[in-house]
Amino acid sequence: MMNKKQLLYIIFICIISLNISAQKTFTGTDVFTEKSMVWYGLDFTHCKFIGQPSIHGNFYKSPDFVVKFYFKDWNMIPLKEGDKYDIGKAFDKNYIYFDIDTILARNQRYNSDSLIAFSNTYSLSADSFPDIIKSYKGIATEGIGVVYIVESYNSISEIATYYCIIFDVATKKILLQEKITGRARGVNLKTYWAGAFHDALEKNEKVYRKWKKGAMIK
Repeated sequence: MMNKKQLLYIIFICIISLNISAQKTFTGTDVFTEKSMVWYGLDFTHCKFIGQPSIHGNFYKSPDFVVKFYFKDWNMIPLKEGDKYDIGKAFDKNYIYFDIDTILARNQRYNSDSLIAFSNTYSLSADSFPDIIKSYKGIATEGIGVVYIVESYNSISEIATYYCIIFDVATKKILLQEKITGRARGVNLKTYWAGAFHDALEKNEKVYRKWKKGAMIK
């Protein structure tokens, strides 16, 4: 005969199982038919800043400032300037749910001593993406999620490189991914790389149409 603790444990497992089974999961095709999406933001935790153009001034003396303030500022841009940095337009969605707190917290734990790279050969391995996505713990429990994993802000080429990752929120399964670049433009460090993000979002519209055509969705 079961004791009280055993009974409570079984009830707990049943509740967890019901919650998991109740979560809706999404496929690659759903990316193009659903009209809403969860935006997780710009993940800088694997990003390197390469080179030092004059526009950055004494940037190399203050990478801590970039991590503490600019990582958040760049993530807040789509919320503050949604008409210009239109996530919904980039993915043909009517509604975007911003679930960026996880990314903001992750970014703040970045070791600023690792921010600068003087080699122009730095790149991210796509093999690392599944584990990165699985680590996200946002408020949303289901839906189609999207994140920009930032590979590098290259001041030599004036190019920002992102990996656009679309995934099922419930299972964290990656559905689509694409490398997207943006050309930097702006009058200071903050606006310079914000300009690159804007350029990447415009290119994202073409990437989305390519994906949709490949999925044969009208």
